[in-house]
Amino acid sequence: MESPFSEYLDSGYSPSNAEIPLIKALIQQKLDVIGSIDKEIKEVEDSLAALKVRRKANKLFIRKHQALIAPIKLLSPDILSTVFLACLPGIDCTEAAMTPNHPAVVISQVCRQWRQLAFDTPLLWSRIQLILPNVGCDPYLPPNEAERVNGETAGLFDSFVQRLFDATTIWLSRSRDCPLSIFMEASEYAAGGFDTSQLKTLEGSVLMGLGKLVGLLASESKRWEQVRFKLAIVGNSRKSQLSRLLFLTPRDVPNLRKASIVINPVEVLVPISPSVGSEPTDFWDGIAMGTIHGQALQSLTLACPKAATKLKALQVNWAGLAELSLRPHTLGVPDLTTDEALNLLRLCPNLKRCSLAIGNGYLSSGWQTPPPVWAVGPVQDGPVCRLPYLHSLILREDGGRTDSLASALDLPSLRSFTQISPVHWPMQPPMDFPSSHLNPEGENVWNIIPLAKWVQRFGHTITSIDFKHVGVPQHAVERCLEDLPNLISLTIRSPFSESWNMNMALPWGSAPGCDSFLKRLTPEVIEDGDTVTVTPGFLCPKLEDLALNTSIPSHAHLLFNETSVLEFITGRAKASLETVPEVSRVSKLRYLSVRFVNPKVVDIKQELSSRGFNLEGFVGEWSYPDPPRPHSYLRTPQIGDFAMDEFSN
Repeated sequence: MESPFSEYLDSGYSPSNAEIPLIKALIQQKLDVIGSIDKEIKEVEDSLAALKVRRKANKLFIRKHQALIAPIKLLSPDILSTVFLACLPGIDCTEAAMTPNHPAVVISQVCRQWRQLAFDTPLLWSRIQLILPNVGCDPYLPPNEAERVNGETAGLFDSFVQRLFDATTIWLSRSRDCPLSIFMEASEYAAGGFDTSQLKTLEGSVLMGLGKLVGLLASESKRWEQVRFKLAIVGNSRKSQLSRLLFLTPRDVPNLRKASIVINPVEVLVPISPSVGSEPTDFWDGIAMGTIHGQALQSLTLACPKAATKLKALQVNWAGLAELSLRPHTLGVPDLTTDEALNLLRLCPNLKRCSLAIGNGYLSSGWQTPPPVWAVGPVQDGPVCRLPYLHSLILREDGGRTDSLASALDLPSLRSFTQISPVHWPMQPPMDFPSSHLNPEGENVWNIIPLAKWVQRFGHTITSIDFKHVGVPQHAVERCLEDLPNLISLTIRSPFSESWNMNMALPWGSAPGCDSFLKRLTPEVIEDGDTVTVTPGFLCPKLEDLALNTSIPSHAHLLFNETSVLEFITGRAKASLETVPEVSRVSKLRYLSVRFVNPKVVDIKQELSSRGFNLEGFVGEWSYPDPPRPHSYLRTPQIGDFAMDEFSN
């Protein structure tokens, strides 16, 4: 801006007395201009604020009117209630706790219409979860201290039980006449073990609280459809409250279709003071759990003391079961013998899925420890047990083998077979092992892996194998796979004997791995112009899912080199192309999980892409070892970052 004093600005010039009034007049002139500008700014700001208010009002108008035509507003109540039901978590999930954060409660607080619809959808409130804390107190505390601690603990437990009781009452009321699904996890530990005066307050509080909840559930037993009980029960009928859940009559549970009862063996066997009464073993011996005797029962899971699983006492509708999981135990050791398992299976001709823990029964006959895996005995003579609908079988061999059981079964529909054993293989019997318990076939039994007999019998129908036998020979596994032409899914959870022996002595990164096993699964494709042929002789042409990861906490693993894994994937990919004749074409690989011998060198995903392979629909999970630590050869796997699609096992 022009000024008569421009040449003097930003200098040391001192104006004269005559110039000072002129300078003040210039300043006042510009102050008037600024005042005018501020006025214009205020007018513009007021106008802008008014525009923002109008804009906000119009946005609110649009949002509210858009809500009127939102897709969820157009859903009919029955479809919307189905959406509500789909929001419910699994009954044993943390989110299923009956708290203000439960999905049913959250849904009912969205709006008036949703609240009413939630209350009009009784199935939304038909899942009852009761998880109670396991309370106890050190019986060796000084009397005064024990009395104070027990009193405080009892007060907290009473408060917790009351909140749970109130919530359960609301859920039961809102569920109306709908079938109920119940999950209860509770312990009577505070009422077992030491019988001291200091524990009376806490014991009474626990038993009273549990009895209150049990009574509430039992009052609605006619609506029970599915129950899952994880209970630690004191072995004394005069004190136990949780045992009331087991001793209902079939008429009390006419609609019970699915029951899972797990009794913790550690807490069940907490010693009871002689002044209390009967021993725990007397309580379980031949008890009749009437709750599972209903005619509607289709699925049964039972893990409890062996004495409680006597068939004479268990009047279960075995012929009506489609699912059965049984794991009896003595001192925590499964001891369902092969004979007992066979007798049980003869009673269940309509089974579709079955899981059994096979032991040997010696512990309950006087043995101090269960005999190891080489104790094998034939099953009793009798007709072959035919289970025409059984398609999934899980066997946990804790101390015994099931080879002889395979020859006594006829399973024409068997598709999925799982065999898990914690015992290292192979093993030789000790010098003083009783000869009466040895199989007459001798060493042939020790050298044939437990999976072999089952594969020989049912390999033509099995499509999924999952097994864990630590230290089985690789060649024995390969022989089994030769008898599985229709195998689609293979999971191996334990190292081969070759891997075990190598990795015990070799330092980190120097083990040659198990590439020869992967080589047997890799097809060789020969391209000659337009002719594509696949060389025969490889294993499992229909294989789609392969998991070779040990699940034991050990430095012995199934380990592979990146090169062999790449050859396996590319070989399978080439052999599955449509250019390959259908008669020799293999199935497309969907999932692979392996551990590598050495740290990451090649980017598997990038390498496969560079070779022109379409990775759509394929999931790979890699585990790499950490760099070695000084004086340590332990491998700590790190999950790789290669996952092009989600995979749920």
